[in-house]
Order: sequence, then structure tokens, then C-alpha cells
Amino acid sequence: MEQQNQQTLTNLVYDIYEDPTLIEEHQVLIMPLLSDLVATAPAGFEGMATMINTHISNGFKFKNPKIQKFELESGLLKLKTYFQKINL
Repeated sequence: MEQQNQQTLTNLVYDIYEDPTLIEEHQVLIMPLLSDLVATAPAGFEGMATMINTHISNGFKFKNPKIQKFELESGLLKLKTYFQKINL
């Protein structure tokens, strides 16, 4: 995944974490980026990319704001760590 897309994905997920009313609007932008994240994961990082995808996707599925916030926060924390590790 290109660094520009990494930054875009991180910013979009952070936006909906901060303002859950943006979920529907941002979901159409985030889903292709998540697919790219999983498809371009380096060897040994496939599981982490899939886990990030699952957390963020779960944030879209659940309607309970507390669960959404938890899933998005989990995905965002893992996303930042993932990008730090693959961009060394």
C-alpha cells in the first residue's frame, strides 16, 4: 500500500472514530483501502492486516456507539503500529 493511501486510510478511520456520524459517508472510501491493505500486506504481516480489516469493518457493522468506538479504536491502534513496522 502506498504511503499516501496509508495516510488517507488512517485519517479517514480517525475521522469516524472522532465523529461516528461520518461512518456511512466514509465507509465507501475506506472499504477499497482496507482491501488494498490486505492485498498488499508483506509476507508475515497478512494476519495483522486481516485483523485490522476485521476491527474496522466491525465498526461499520455494529450500531451501538460504544462497540463502534471500541472496534475503530482497536483498528486504529493496530493500523498505526502496522504502518510503523512495514515502513522501516
